[in-house]
Amino acid sequence: MTFIRLAQCERPHDDALMFFHAQAESAGLRAAVTVETIMGDGLADFLDKLVTDFRGWRGTRTWTSHRADLQLESIHRGHWVDLRWTLRFPNPSEDPDDMWSATVRTPVLPGEALTNLAREVRSFLYDE
Repeated sequence: MTFIRLAQCERPHDDALMFFHAQAESAGLRAAVTVETIMGDGLADFLDKLVTDFRGWRGTRTWTSHRADLQLESIHRGHWVDLRWTLRFPNPSEDPDDMWSATVRTPVLPGEALTNLAREVRSFLYDE
């Protein structure tokens, strides 16, 4: 079973800087990173736009966290949306010799399932 889990969203300095953990699992793979964002870097808005455009779009849409430790690519495949989550450590601006990345694919239906995902991420990031 393949999944992505976002957990422990924190704003340690009561400013715009936010951290959360991203964990990806799939057959033979378990990866986790701490993601640094500025107020979520628009992830919730990115997912809301996918919901709005549920009938489809051309090409790949990409969201990347401010330090590039998490990236989400979305491709509309007609009857589902292909979400590809890439976790990177350390972020690409740090030592590239020690860098690793892991990508998992989580297909989601473009209707209610995608709407629920967008709602859950917004609630997670902003405690709504």
